[in-house]
Formats: sequence, structure tokens, C-alpha cells
Amino acid sequence: MRREVISAAWPVMVSYVAVGLPCGVLAAKAGMDPLQNFVLALTFLSGGGQFMMSNLWLAGVPLGSIVASVAAVSTRFALYSASLAPYLERFGRRSALAISCSYTEEAYGITLDKLASGAAWSARDALALNLCVQLTWAASCAAGAALGAIVNVPTAIAGFAMTSLFIYLLWAQPHTRPTAAAAAAAALTVAACKWAGAAGVAVPVAALVGVAAGLAAGALPRTRRGHHNRHELNHERPAAAANAPTGEKDGSQ
Repeated sequence: MRREVISAAWPVMVSYVAVGLPCGVLAAKAGMDPLQNFVLALTFLSGGGQFMMSNLWLAGVPLGSIVASVAAVSTRFALYSASLAPYLERFGRRSALAISCSYTEEAYGITLDKLASGAAWSARDALALNLCVQLTWAASCAAGAALGAIVNVPTAIAGFAMTSLFIYLLWAQPHTRPTAAAAAAAALTVAACKWAGAAGVAVPVAALVGVAAGLAAGALPRTRRGHHNRHELNHERPAAAANAPTGEKDGSQ
């Protein structure tokens, strides 16, 4: 394994240990043993989805709603694959398939950055990165499940790891009008569903409403005030140019 791969992988691996342990603890609370947790973490690439499975199961949410909720938050991987696919064409089908079936979000970001910038990043490098971080995540989740079976960690504390993770991901997004609209609409939808006694469908419904609100906010035109200001400025420029003293337009005296 090349030094560049290790240097790119180790910060992600450290962060996976910190997040994987509470994820495993939460899975143990939901009834999963360390081996089951290891296999799940190794084959299911969405860490946020794993947190959701355990949280929603412990909350008594119906299985259909859990599947819909996890599927909704995992659709982002389709966008990741679409943006990465053009760069993987140089590696051939087998290598591209192996990379696509094993990357996590952080590994995707690193590989996309390397390939887009033209850095020396081979298919073996990308696959080695994927395996390093994915095995670290699976081992951390399994260790957390073993810890959760021995130590009585409060479910609320373990569950808040997912909440804090999503708060961080939300804060890391561009602070734009569509992002704010999506976050506000999703939060209000969850509150409304729980108030109406429909907590089982709150997450998938909130995801759909949030996406719709974000798209609608992004499609809205800019404020009219800004449009009028630009319109007035365009009218003022010819008048200012006509009234300018001789020699000022080109900077000469």
C-alpha cells in the first residue's frame, strides 16, 4: 500500500472509530450481536442508515417505515456514483465495479478529488482506501456492540451520536436558501407528524417534503429588489457616461 493511501485513509479511520463505537452500542441495544453488526457494517455502506435502523427499531417504528426511511437517506449514493462514474472509466469495468461497491462517503470524496485533480491515483489505490476505511468502520461497530453488551450505556446518549452527526452534516452544507428551506421544512414535518400521532412515517415524509421545499426554493427567482436595482443601474450607466467630462471615460486628463 502506498504512503499516499495511508496518509489519506488514517484521518477517516480515526473518525470512524469515534462514530462507529456508539453506532455499535446502539445496535446492541436493538438486539444485534457483534458478528451481526460487523457483517452489516461491512456490507451496508451508509453509516447514517445504520444509526437510523437502530434508532427507529428502538422507537417501535414499523419495519416498512424503517426501510423507506433508510432508503430515502441512502439515495445520495446514486448521486455520488453518477459524479464518480466518468472518472472510473479509465480503470475498466471490473475495477470500477469493485470500487463502486465498496466506497463510503469519505472514501468517495477523497477518490473523486484525486481523480478530478489528475493526481497519481490508481484503481488499486482507490480500492485499498475503500477497504481500509470500511474494515475500520465494521470493526468499530462490532467493538461498540460488544461494549454495549457489557456496559449499560444509556440509549439516549448513544442515539444522540446520530443526531449530532446529522447536525454536523447539515452545518457543513452551503448556507443557501434551498438548504435552509429543506432543513426547516423537514423539521416542521417531523414535528407535525409526531403531533398528529404518525411518528412511524415522520422520517420518510419529512425527507420528501424537505427535498421538495429545497427544490422549490432553488427554483424561485432572486428578490425583486435586487432585480430592480440592477435594472436601474443599467439605466444610470449610459447617463453617467454621457455626462462625464472629456478624458475621464478612458482615464486620461
